[in-house]
Amino acid sequence: MVNPILIQDLVDKLPANDKREWVRFKRTKKRVTLRTFTDFVASIVEEACEANVCLDQKHEPKAVRGNRGNSDGSRARIMEKGVVMNHDTTNSISRVPVDRTKLKACKACQRTDHRLRFCEDFRKLAYADRMNIVTRWKLCNICLNDHGNASCKFKIRCDVGGCQQRHNPLLHPVGSVVGTSVHIRTASSILFRIIPVRLFCGDKAVTTLAFLDEGASVTMIENELADYLGVVGVPERLTITWTADIFREEKSAKRVSVWSSAIDSEERLLLNHVYTVESLRLPVQSLDAAAMSKQYRHLQNLPITSYRDARPGMLIGLNNLHSFAPIEAKWGAPGEPIAVRCKLGWTVYGPRKEPVSSANAVLGFHDGVSNENLHDLIKTHYALDESVVTIKKESRDDERALSIMRRTTKRIGNQFETGLLWKTDHVKFPDSYEMAVRRLLHLERKLEKDPELYENVRKQVVEYQQKGYAHLATEEEISRTDPEKVWYLPLNVVLNPRKPGKVRLVWDAAATVNGVSLNSQLLTGPDLLTPLVSVVTRFREHRIAFGGDIREMYHQLRIIEVDKQAQRFVFRMKKDDPINIFVMDVATFGSTCSPCSAQYVKNQNAMEYAAEYPEASAAIIDCHYVDDYFDSVDTIEEAIQRAKEVSFIHAQGGFELRHWVSNAPEVLRSLGVAEAAQPVHFGRVKESGSERVLGIIWDPNQDTFSFSTEHREHLQVYLNGSRRPTKRIVLSCVMGFFDPLGLLTPFTVHGKILVQDLWRTGCAWDDEVNDDCWMKWKRWIGLLPEVEAARIPRCYFGETPWSSIESTELHIFADASEYAYGCVAYLRTVVNGDVRCCLMMSRSKVAPLKRQSIPRLELMAAVMGARMLHTILSTHSIKFQRYVLWTDSQTVRSWILSDQHKFKQFVAFRIGEVLELTRSSDWRWVPSKLNAADILTKWGRAPCLESGGCWFTGPRFLHDPEEQWPSQAMPVGETEEEVRGVMLHPLSEFGRRSYRQRKVFEMDKTTKKYSNSNSLHRKL
Repeated sequence: MVNPILIQDLVDKLPANDKREWVRFKRTKKRVTLRTFTDFVASIVEEACEANVCLDQKHEPKAVRGNRGNSDGSRARIMEKGVVMNHDTTNSISRVPVDRTKLKACKACQRTDHRLRFCEDFRKLAYADRMNIVTRWKLCNICLNDHGNASCKFKIRCDVGGCQQRHNPLLHPVGSVVGTSVHIRTASSILFRIIPVRLFCGDKAVTTLAFLDEGASVTMIENELADYLGVVGVPERLTITWTADIFREEKSAKRVSVWSSAIDSEERLLLNHVYTVESLRLPVQSLDAAAMSKQYRHLQNLPITSYRDARPGMLIGLNNLHSFAPIEAKWGAPGEPIAVRCKLGWTVYGPRKEPVSSANAVLGFHDGVSNENLHDLIKTHYALDESVVTIKKESRDDERALSIMRRTTKRIGNQFETGLLWKTDHVKFPDSYEMAVRRLLHLERKLEKDPELYENVRKQVVEYQQKGYAHLATEEEISRTDPEKVWYLPLNVVLNPRKPGKVRLVWDAAATVNGVSLNSQLLTGPDLLTPLVSVVTRFREHRIAFGGDIREMYHQLRIIEVDKQAQRFVFRMKKDDPINIFVMDVATFGSTCSPCSAQYVKNQNAMEYAAEYPEASAAIIDCHYVDDYFDSVDTIEEAIQRAKEVSFIHAQGGFELRHWVSNAPEVLRSLGVAEAAQPVHFGRVKESGSERVLGIIWDPNQDTFSFSTEHREHLQVYLNGSRRPTKRIVLSCVMGFFDPLGLLTPFTVHGKILVQDLWRTGCAWDDEVNDDCWMKWKRWIGLLPEVEAARIPRCYFGETPWSSIESTELHIFADASEYAYGCVAYLRTVVNGDVRCCLMMSRSKVAPLKRQSIPRLELMAAVMGARMLHTILSTHSIKFQRYVLWTDSQTVRSWILSDQHKFKQFVAFRIGEVLELTRSSDWRWVPSKLNAADILTKWGRAPCLESGGCWFTGPRFLHDPEEQWPSQAMPVGETEEEVRGVMLHPLSEFGRRSYRQRKVFEMDKTTKKYSNSNSLHRKL
């Protein structure tokens, strides 16, 4: 859908006026695709068709009907109204006058320069208002035109949330929703209408704050309060809608009733139709009644209840208006708060005059992901091609980040210091102190519930000062720093469920004040990470494997003095102590530029020792993934030397390698490691603590890769088949599989195909899957035991040293079906006359939702195979004697062996890429039944994932001499498939054949117009 060359070719064919219209049209779109161009052309066609209707005789102006051959004056008056080029069946062109005042106006804005479905005013309307316009004007639900009862010829389907029904996407129903308001407190310190209340149910009572909201249609209470009261209600699904059509669903909501009263009153009020929700996340507010009474005379002597840093646990909406309807009111001058008495007591709300920090600005927002956004996210994921290691061009931001690092990074003893990657040279921050204090108070309340955790955090703050990571800011330091260069980072605590007792301090650099955060002022920097695929493939090349990780990598980077004040944070050891200001002297977890800066410094340090330790220096740059180091060599002596050299170089930059692992005990002993090496998980993001359903594991003792299917508790009932999953659960499981090399692609591709099948059904995210998908799901999860039992040798060559290998060949197989396409690569070696094959990597993608021909899908598989070849050659140090690419498509081979310029653009561009990465002579034909990639493309027989099976050891014929390999009996001929029409010259074989076929077709069309041979004879 995104093909700029094709779009430009199509635009070039437009008339000049339409080209200008296209420029204006595409400026209104965030993303220009073929679909955008199609919509534009459709609008032109509709306007032309509507204009042609006005050409009927009965609608033609009198001046035209009475003066068809008259003077130029009348013709000039007619032509002033406009001209439409009208094409008839004989290809003649007539210029027909059109009165533009006759064009129908848009039903939403009454303008005549666009159709309703392109109207921005219409798009901004709520769903109900859109439907009212369509119903009122009796418009078509598909094209949004008024063509009456005639069938709509507009060929579109709704694609919102996977919906495939025949209605316009703008008319996609959003379901039953409940409106609510967005709560904003500006820098002028707005008081919301919040009041302390007591809630009752039976013999239980609880005190909380209620948010009285005249902009909400229902009443809601947090689950924690409802559970404490023990209220019983009816389960009812609730959708909470915010501005800009942002909404969240409360699937476990219940409709209950509770009694309420004012704090100092015995009169109880029944609140009906109260919905329980997981969390309201309403703004925190404080109210000092005594101070308010002194400041505002009209608030004196009122029974107002004070509260501090309180968050409401209930929101009362208009369906219980009787509880907070005004009975009496007192107000002062404009800009002062007002006091209103209701049955729940006195409330004070409105603006306050007292100046407050701009950090007090609060916006109540919903942080969920709408189903439409989730839909787009998954579509984007499946659009990404993960088959290659790509090299991105540096953007201007990346160039600026590199310039800052080159300018500010310098060695200070055995460490490096560097600067933060600012987006601009003149950064100005708002006051963030109040925000940081508020977050600290929230953290303290959280830690007070777990004294052991609280003590752990205190110890870490002390250790940070002892290690030189942070220091207590002095009065002089605080006073001399420009306030606009200061930022306070809220402190947060992250727990890893996989490592009980492991506590990580993280600084929330994304926290905002007035829309500004530290991360919003920093550049991410260029991606300097070595791709994980490259690290793991190099890790498989040699017999002896070893590795470790860097201790607290980010904290080994010192931050230059001028940037440190943007890394302040507040903390105190006891709740009664005054709040202290600390300054982080090193890079922090949470800062968006820390990963890039850490990689840059690591590589810079390695390059300084490249002349003295070339192999160790290269290993640090190429064999590191974030802070993990994995390497392999041929002998134990090489491993010991490499490990010590790498460790020494790291130490010169302040980095300490620890947690050594190896498949050779001698290597561990030389490094002072006594215990046996533990299994290593690849690719898990350490800071997030996230879990994977499937993860690749290296067992150093067995020197094999295996796969862990650690089930998350809430997914257990679905993965063991005891409960039917929903579309959301299926997606969660499929996307949780982590297999960077594609060693289990025959398993994972079935999950992807299942997700696409669910996509086509158009079911909602939380609907259970249908019977057909349910059977596929059970069949798929039935493979999990085989997945867990699979063991793949880490090293390509096993215990065989490189010196014994006679030849190495790379064989890549590509295949496609209507469901998916993919490729798989095998390494073929000859050792003392014995042929061995092993799986290197594989990739597979589901076929596009828009159906493509099988030859086109086969070509896409060939492109993927060519890219995989490029990836393998660039990430391995192995010298391959030859490489062969196999396909079972005769059409693809014909395309590769032909001149690419004679094919249509889809084929020509892809053939060009294939020939750029490979040679035509590298491609060979293989029968479908012998194609190893066939298992990646369809729901066939269950894949065999046994360790010694064909999937891991390659097709049988690769173990035979080359003379016995499949060969094509007949030479590859030319194909007419996807040949451009202009290339079918009558003198060519294709041209003569196509010319005859076209003439026969035209003759057949002609004969069908006449009822007898005499009429046909007279015509001829």
